[in-house]
Amino acid sequence: MITKQQIYNAAIYCRLSAEDNLAGESGSISTQRTLLTQYCKSQGFTITDYYVDDGFSGTNFDRPDFERLLNDIDKGKINVVLTKDLSRFGRDYIQAGYFIEKVFERKNVRYIAVDDNIDTLNNNNDILMPIKNVLNDMYARDVSRKTRAAFNAKARNGEYIVSRPPFGYKKDPNNKHKLIVDEEAARTVQYIFKLCSEGNGYNRITKILRKDGYLNPIAYFNRNNPDYYKADYWRKPFDWHITSIRCILSNMVYLGHTIYGKQRVKIMSTSKKIKAPEEDWVITYNTHEPLVSQETWDLVQSMLKSRKRETRTGEIQIFSGLLSCSDCGSALTYAGKQKGTTRKGEYSCWFYKTHGKEYCSSHYITYDNLYKIVIEDIRMNARLAERYEDRYLRQLMDADTAKQKKQVEKDKKEIEATKLRIADLDTIIKKLYEDNVLGKITDKRFASLSGDYEKEQQELSEKLEALTEKVWTARDNADKAQHFLGFIRKYTELDELNAKILNELIDKIVVHHKTVNEVGERVQKIEIFYKFVGLLQAG
Repeated sequence: MITKQQIYNAAIYCRLSAEDNLAGESGSISTQRTLLTQYCKSQGFTITDYYVDDGFSGTNFDRPDFERLLNDIDKGKINVVLTKDLSRFGRDYIQAGYFIEKVFERKNVRYIAVDDNIDTLNNNNDILMPIKNVLNDMYARDVSRKTRAAFNAKARNGEYIVSRPPFGYKKDPNNKHKLIVDEEAARTVQYIFKLCSEGNGYNRITKILRKDGYLNPIAYFNRNNPDYYKADYWRKPFDWHITSIRCILSNMVYLGHTIYGKQRVKIMSTSKKIKAPEEDWVITYNTHEPLVSQETWDLVQSMLKSRKRETRTGEIQIFSGLLSCSDCGSALTYAGKQKGTTRKGEYSCWFYKTHGKEYCSSHYITYDNLYKIVIEDIRMNARLAERYEDRYLRQLMDADTAKQKKQVEKDKKEIEATKLRIADLDTIIKKLYEDNVLGKITDKRFASLSGDYEKEQQELSEKLEALTEKVWTARDNADKAQHFLGFIRKYTELDELNAKILNELIDKIVVHHKTVNEVGERVQKIEIFYKFVGLLQAG
């Protein structure tokens, strides 16, 4: 048991986080150190060491010097711990109470919070200390809520508020909340999108990047910030991981948009983050220069959804994700069999292969035959578009164009009105936050008003997304036809198919089961549905 007469080996613990900077110099690390040093001298304590966690939140105890402090207690080096006040020790009342009342007591360690006049050697702390711990916890949660609201407002205003910029960008030296292109890293990002658009999967892309000598994001960052990483794990500069590729290919920041709130803290006391629902993300469009076009993005996303896989020989299945059965609607799966003159295997209905002929028929077709049908159909449509553009264009357009165009124009006007209201709400929420900080409105009033406005903004964001999708998918047929012409005309003299061409031009290919015609010949119907214009001709 600790007594006042024994020799004390003291640990001085100081902590400061971003939210504590509001306290000014009175709460600074140097002030804490000076005050506690003077206190130890006045009490005759021997200072064993100083433990400082500068920049660490009090809402959790995962702090490097706090861990060092606990280790030194276990080694018997310390028998009294001092902080300026309870909030410097921690702001989570449950964990703070656990360490002070359980861990320290079990180790016979005395705890003193000087400014709060708390000393576990005295018996007058039983009521005071738990109350102060609860108040500190409430303060931390209130600060967290206000900080989150401020960050949301900044994000909706198009400001980039994350500490490190995404690979491919850097922060504008004149405005730290704005992204500008990092030319060298941007070329790597664009190369990754190009590789994926050509049909390469995650694993194959990592191999190509390694072979071609492209620095991975961590190595690139460390080259420009050589003293940042202390460990050596980054020192394989060309060792790419599929997680990095996946993150780059799915990040809308490369379209020029800012996304905030993709993760959130599950438990404040642990700072453990989980993925937030997509509907809770804050997305602000066109905030910086894009690295990829919308067409490239859409192409890559459609290819990723089809989950392309390499065969055992390293080949990419270019038709993956495009083939479907005409009867049951399931995908056609590939089997790499060598049969006669067939070079690259065959496709058949997945449902048939899994459940048998009682459920569907095979819809069998060889890779060679499918390849021949598709490439000839693309060449034919490309020649028609090149030689008879006006007539071909009229053929693509529907008679209901005028009515559809009128609806599109109406939706576009509604989109602009929705954007204006979202921008107005950003301004309102920001003003509310400023009024709350300045004490012009109460916390309760701020929570009520900001909650209503944020709910309206969320609903408007969902409406905007739906309207944008509607305009894109229901554009008037003249636009669709013109868009398709821009793609198809490039392939008049098409020599070879690849995944990029197929996914750029085609939505799906429907394969029918073989039948026997009136003259006894076995025939098979293939329907090719092109993007924007649908089915043009049965194969």
